[in-house]
Amino acid sequence: MDSSRETARPVRWGFTPSILMAVVLNPLNSATISVGLTILLRAFHSSSEGITWIVSGYYLGSAVAQPIMGRLGDRFGYRRFFYWGLTLVLITAILAPLSHQLWVFVGWRVVQAIGTSMVYPNAIGLVRQWQTKRLPTILGWIGMAAGIALAVGPPVGGLLIAHFGWQAIFWLNIPIAIATGLLLAISIPHTTRPSSSVKPHEDVLGSVLFVLLMLAFLQATNKASVVASLGGLMILVVLIVAEKRHDYPTIPVRWFLRRAFTLAALITLLTNLVMYLALYGIPIFLETDRHLSVSMSGFMLLLFAATLAVASPLGGYLARSQSRRSPILLSSILLVAASLILWSQSWASLIWIGLSLVLLGLSFAVTNVVLQQMFLELAPAHQSGTASGLYSLLRYVGTIASSVVLAQAFEATHTLVVLFVALTMASALSGILSVGLPVKTKRTETL
Repeated sequence: MDSSRETARPVRWGFTPSILMAVVLNPLNSATISVGLTILLRAFHSSSEGITWIVSGYYLGSAVAQPIMGRLGDRFGYRRFFYWGLTLVLITAILAPLSHQLWVFVGWRVVQAIGTSMVYPNAIGLVRQWQTKRLPTILGWIGMAAGIALAVGPPVGGLLIAHFGWQAIFWLNIPIAIATGLLLAISIPHTTRPSSSVKPHEDVLGSVLFVLLMLAFLQATNKASVVASLGGLMILVVLIVAEKRHDYPTIPVRWFLRRAFTLAALITLLTNLVMYLALYGIPIFLETDRHLSVSMSGFMLLLFAATLAVASPLGGYLARSQSRRSPILLSSILLVAASLILWSQSWASLIWIGLSLVLLGLSFAVTNVVLQQMFLELAPAHQSGTASGLYSLLRYVGTIASSVVLAQAFEATHTLVVLFVALTMASALSGILSVGLPVKTKRTETL
């Protein structure tokens, strides 16, 4: 029997804190740097195009690395890749502040993204390997921790930059990474045994094709390149054919032959599209059309992050139940309600906008946990890292897609109408798809 199928294994008290500290590294580094973009541009004497490289480089590194590192964790051991990821985070925390040119800084941001992406799917793999029965609960706490990171990241980043310079947002990772590594070391026994007893051949071709596909996708979305779009489509076809022939592929395309998995994947993409459309679009709307200050618009977004943090344990509670369709359908209804409020009340009181952000936070708190639990249930136990990495990949695709929709909206004559119609349509489609989900899901051992 595969070790990851054991439902309860002895761990000491530091296990859960180490997991929570590890998984917030990615959202925390996204949030803290958001307030320092203009300062970074001045430091590196760069134009506004530098923002695209700083932000896109991190997202691209994360999107590419998550499924690959999750699969390697399945193959060679979650703990091993967890510590390698922490090591990369420490290296970037020390060397990125020494950058004197933008391209060097962006390079370290990509390395940082790879490090945090090594940590996340393998942290989820460790939870499933050591604490399977508590997996839904811990996923809820992870959502809460991510919400807190998103909430405190910008003000903490602002304070660090104001007192110590932009380099301090990287130094923040040093105590977190060290504490995380020490807590995990004392909480579970050391073993060199890999997470899975299965010994697959390495999928080098699939990994290369996947990286090329993501590069083409980023080029197509940023530059609206027809050549990149066609090239990406061709790479996608070749990737699907190659991965279907591999027993243990980097991107397990055979999983998508199951209706439940495909629907869960599409809903994951759509809900993240809606969330980031709102998180990126609403502040711009508040600052340009309602003439609010940056700090006030940031306070409005705090409503989303606070709701996400408070309500994520509810998502964990719902994930512990056998029901899957009902909570996701309810969350989709909340998404539609939030979008309709923004559409119909866009010129009304800020109270309505605040209410929509609370509904978005509540919806995402539930879907984020329940959908990730579904991914793990629908995947074989020895491929937990791959499943978690694939889930994260779909979230990043939704995030990148939101930037494309947002750019199109702001080029249109009626920007707000386009933005809120896109929000409502994506929310409604998510609700329609959730109707097709199975009422319950069962753990899959082979696919």
